[in-house]
Amino acid sequence: MNTHVTPLDRSKPPQPGRIPKVSFPKFEGASLSNGLGVYTVQNHEQPIASLSLYIRGGSSCDPKHREGLASSVADLLTKGTAKRSATDIAETIDFVGGSLSASASWDAVVININVLSKYLDVAIDLLADIIQHSTFPAEELERMRLQRLAGLRQAKADAGFLADTVFSKIVFPGHPYGQQPAGTEHSIGQMDREHIVKFAGQYITPYNSFLIGAGDIRPDQFQKMLEIELATWTGPEKQTVNFGNADLLSARQVGLVNREGAVQSALRVGHIGVPRNTPDFISLSALNMLLGGYFNSRINLNLREVHGYTYGARSYIDARIAAGPFVVSTEVRTEVTVRAVEEIISEISRLAVEPVSEEELQMVKNYMIGSFPLQIETPQQVAGRVATLILYGLDANYWDTYREKLSALNCVDLYRVAREYLHPDVLTIVASGNVQALEAGMGQFGEIKVFDDEGTVIEMPVTL
Repeated sequence: MNTHVTPLDRSKPPQPGRIPKVSFPKFEGASLSNGLGVYTVQNHEQPIASLSLYIRGGSSCDPKHREGLASSVADLLTKGTAKRSATDIAETIDFVGGSLSASASWDAVVININVLSKYLDVAIDLLADIIQHSTFPAEELERMRLQRLAGLRQAKADAGFLADTVFSKIVFPGHPYGQQPAGTEHSIGQMDREHIVKFAGQYITPYNSFLIGAGDIRPDQFQKMLEIELATWTGPEKQTVNFGNADLLSARQVGLVNREGAVQSALRVGHIGVPRNTPDFISLSALNMLLGGYFNSRINLNLREVHGYTYGARSYIDARIAAGPFVVSTEVRTEVTVRAVEEIISEISRLAVEPVSEEELQMVKNYMIGSFPLQIETPQQVAGRVATLILYGLDANYWDTYREKLSALNCVDLYRVAREYLHPDVLTIVASGNVQALEAGMGQFGEIKVFDDEGTVIEMPVTL
């Protein structure tokens, strides 16, 4: 008998196998008589149900000088209704072992409720009460104000928070995305209940919202329960939110935020990106993954592994209804800040002049394709993906074809989107750290402006 075994060649990674078929779970959509869109993601493996109400109109809809309004509305939605106090609401959800939360993103206010499916009626009753009868009590507003102000003051000690704030102000001048979604000390201090009630009345309407039920839910029964509980919920038709994209800056900008005595700099380097519904978004996601989206990305390997400047560096595309930012983010030692910026600019520039290798692209595709099934394991995860389709107007089969489109990407595709969407000549570079130590070296990258911890320019451009 031949017992000879060919030894494995461990000098080369194994060839990837065929991509196993993973179908995006089916979901059903319908509309209630009041205009509310309702979507159901069924999964009966566990007796758990979740409700997610998306209200179009998040922090990007905060009026000028009313920064933090949408997030304040979200905070107060669960703090009292005409028939329940904040304590009553908390006790109602605790009694059935569930959870309730509300939050605001740039594009939506979202209410999430999770319960055992046998208590679905309790969840629907509570949701209906919150969206129709929230009273936004004055005492809860004051409590939220004090907590928010304390949090904002504490955040000013965080170099990353300061860098993010200034980066947004430079990249999005005069645009809603240049505002602070949590608000400022001034806007939160001046906010009153009238502002809260007006925002809620304008945006929390059935035509301006959609509801996703996920888990152990039967669509027909679910819709009947909703029709009963939400029969009296009415309001104006869908709000038109059309503030457009910010303009790409015409030259590099450098923002410095002083943190006297700091031994590190929080760096943010980037420019305006793309809206979420951009047809090239999957290609751009792969390009970003290669640049700074995972541990083996170029940015991380360069700054962490090769140069030892940082413990980690990443890049991301924060795509929203309008074009959000493309950002490289890291924290480095003060003395290597300028060199780190040089390396970041070099890596961004290289993508637009030098096609990536087949091997490097295949690693990225393997990572993204392989991790996708892990991102749709639970009904709640699937519901989040469904919400992305609806909120951003993507094709209904977007997630069905996602992995196939990733698999089909080639080096020419990435080279094209790099040349089209990366703009190294108009990067905004922000460093939050010791300005005295940074000012001279950072001047080589562009015009410098120095900001205080409120994101306000405190010094005219420096002449070096």
